[in-house]
Amino acid sequence: MSYGVMGSKNGQLLIQSTGLGGKGSDAALDAFQQRWGAQWVGGRLMLSKLHLTFLPTKVSAGSGMLKLSTEDVTGIEVSGGVMSKTMTLRTATHLVQFRCTGADKMADQIAEAARTARAGSLGRRV
Repeated sequence: MSYGVMGSKNGQLLIQSTGLGGKGSDAALDAFQQRWGAQWVGGRLMLSKLHLTFLPTKVSAGSGMLKLSTEDVTGIEVSGGVMSKTMTLRTATHLVQFRCTGADKMADQIAEAARTARAGSLGRRV
């Protein structure tokens, strides 16, 4: 399986909790949220078949990167303005918002990667 980058966007990331996490990417999301709180963090979001990786800009680099499994993405929505839109990714216990241009295409790529990862995971469990 390829680990190459399928898509990449510069923008701002914000994480909101919907409950206490306990599996998968929840620990990484909790740690990132604890570090930054409820503020937008500038950086680059990269998508591979298995992971979404967020690298903060040099100004924000003290926090390190955030990596979550595409398998943990349960839903994605796009909202917002004409040029810059916001993708909202849902996991079991978090909302991950990413504001960027070209959000529609990136959201489609993330949704497809998440479906593929979950289908592969189900096949491994049988």
